[in-house]
Amino acid sequence: MSPRDDQSATDALRDEALAWLVRVQSDAATGEDWSALTDWLEASEQHQAAFEAVEALAAEVSDQAAQIAPRLAPSTGEVLAFRPRPAAPRRGGVIAALAAAAAVLVVSPLAWRAYQGPATTYETGVGQTREIALADGSHIRLNGGSRLTVRLGWRARRVEMAQAEATFDVAKDPSRPFLISVGDQQVRVVGTEFNIRHDGKTVVVSVRRGVVVVRQPALGPAPVARLTVGQALRHVEGTRASQLSTVAPDAAFAWTEGRLVCEDQPLSEIVAALNRRYPTPIRVSEAAGRRRFSGVLDLGDQGLLVDRLSRYMSLSVHRTGGEITLR
Repeated sequence: MSPRDDQSATDALRDEALAWLVRVQSDAATGEDWSALTDWLEASEQHQAAFEAVEALAAEVSDQAAQIAPRLAPSTGEVLAFRPRPAAPRRGGVIAALAAAAAVLVVSPLAWRAYQGPATTYETGVGQTREIALADGSHIRLNGGSRLTVRLGWRARRVEMAQAEATFDVAKDPSRPFLISVGDQQVRVVGTEFNIRHDGKTVVVSVRRGVVVVRQPALGPAPVARLTVGQALRHVEGTRASQLSTVAPDAAFAWTEGRLVCEDQPLSEIVAALNRRYPTPIRVSEAAGRRRFSGVLDLGDQGLLVDRLSRYMSLSVHRTGGEITLR
């Protein structure tokens, strides 16, 4: 595709996003309009990015409406009637259309944010855990060194998960799916219980109750996996493949009871989990990090844990500069 074709596609997508914005901001907008917009947004990350860009521009236009409006007024003084559902405007009419939308509903960006739900960020320091009770009846337990943002919207409940580990017990609400963006994947549920761990570029989803659907938007709208009780998915961001496995349903939740269940895991991954728990960071050499371990670790005293793990795996322990290194 040539640069000109790329620009044409970008312009067309922007115009489509603008048409949606004008449509839902009109006095004639209905619940079906908002539902249709939600479907359009969820169909593609590009759709959502285009809409957010147009919404940001609309907010800027709203803020400067008093300065912009006189320059857009017809010289004859004639007032044009607003049409609630116009076709996608041409490129030259973007600012005018945004100004018209702002004139119809100046607080529209606030209305859209209310539709999405206010963003609330939760985080924990290393060694901390936190219980979160959401207004919809769902519960989240956040492991140490974790951060995520929640929006409880009218049509969907959304979570943006940064580097974190958390268990989710999602209240059933078929009209509002629970969507978690983590790495380059999206987890979709209605009501279920599961654990997600996001360390570095590794994402692990483990299910204890219900069904979890996992998508990778870059690969298209079709799910890459549907997980049920006792199944887990492991994925590395930027790759196309995901690994499915069978696990003990409670294993991924053991950290909530002070234990870490390891099933043939590389030491580097185990250390990443331990570093959520303890204030003294643990480092591991590249060679040692590739070695695998199966067993149950008691997340009590850090020194005892490190000594036991090192003896079992025949590793040396070096404590210098406020950190522990395993080789």
